[in-house]
Amino acid sequence: MKGKVLLVSDVYYPYPGGISEHIHQLARHLRRLGWETYILTTNFKGGVTFEDPPYVFRVGFPVKILFNGSIAPVAVSFRINSYVKRLMNRMRFDVVHIHGQVAPVLPMVSLKFSTGYNFITFHAAHKKKFLYKLFKPYVRDYFNRLHGRIAVSRAAIKPILEIFPDVEYRIIPNGVDLERFRPDLKPLPHLRGYRNILFVGRPEPRKGLKFAILSMPHILREIPDARLVVVGDGPLLGWYKSMVPDRIKDRVLFEGKVSSSVLPRYYSSADVFVSPATGSESFGLVLLEAMATGTPVVAARNEGYSLVIKDGFNGLLCNVEDEIDLANKVIRVMKDRDLRERLIRGGLETARRHGWDRIAAEVEEYYLDVMRRSRLEGGGVRTL
Repeated sequence: MKGKVLLVSDVYYPYPGGISEHIHQLARHLRRLGWETYILTTNFKGGVTFEDPPYVFRVGFPVKILFNGSIAPVAVSFRINSYVKRLMNRMRFDVVHIHGQVAPVLPMVSLKFSTGYNFITFHAAHKKKFLYKLFKPYVRDYFNRLHGRIAVSRAAIKPILEIFPDVEYRIIPNGVDLERFRPDLKPLPHLRGYRNILFVGRPEPRKGLKFAILSMPHILREIPDARLVVVGDGPLLGWYKSMVPDRIKDRVLFEGKVSSSVLPRYYSSADVFVSPATGSESFGLVLLEAMATGTPVVAARNEGYSLVIKDGFNGLLCNVEDEIDLANKVIRVMKDRDLRERLIRGGLETARRHGWDRIAAEVEEYYLDVMRRSRLEGGGVRTL
């Protein structure tokens, strides 16, 4: 065993999303590399079908808050301090790796009681930085506890650098599970009979589902057998259903939440994958999942997506909040076979470069590099 690693996050399955998948895969693949990994998170009810691995610790319950145009769960419990302190003292983790932000409650408490090397991965591209500015002196104490900082993209680290310009970091992108998402998967039988346009994500404003729905009348004029398939659940789902015009209700299919085991087959059932997110995207794991299954991608030209998609090579970029441009790009992919095949080849090439075997090895290399430099500098573990 190379060492004990604790991955800490307010978000983990059965709560669906990119961070949950990232932590799940990082824990699995670090174990393959010889690390003893554990996950510390909170208790979730509902969500996708999921059974905890034996190395998951849970404390408290999630309170959902509106943050950065999204609904974010935050762990809450009177027991968090005492629970985390006992866990750290008992397990003596070599690495404590928090995910998301240096924020209350679980990430900060974990840094406070950690006796190992501390790392963070920044996942989101936040527009609003007023909380960091307001609590900068307090947050800096916790930043100083960090030995290593990872960002999934330049978009994810940019807001942090505006507050803490002296922060050193390494970019290690999101990964995709190439064992689950692959081009040989069979399409789902109930989705046959139409040319499917797939949207996967939480139905919330910044994910841009509104523009996917608004694009459908324009697409149907050129592609009469097109259908939009929406995968994802949330409190605003009913509102999005109500905005579908009556004349095309049979061409917009809301599938709700689906299990992680079935999700890859939705991609393989699609002719085009769309992600018209309006902003605050740091990377876009769904883009990699679509590429890995051989599904061509049309996505909004926001900062994070533009770092993943090379327009015309592994996807097409459309204007943000522009359903007409989105529709035109989808129509191009559906009508132009040569373009479609080129995007599929470029997408598969991109996905292979982001397989979790490679990404986990990069994280391990960074752990070892930071530890080695810290020992040479005589730094050891920092305390508050």
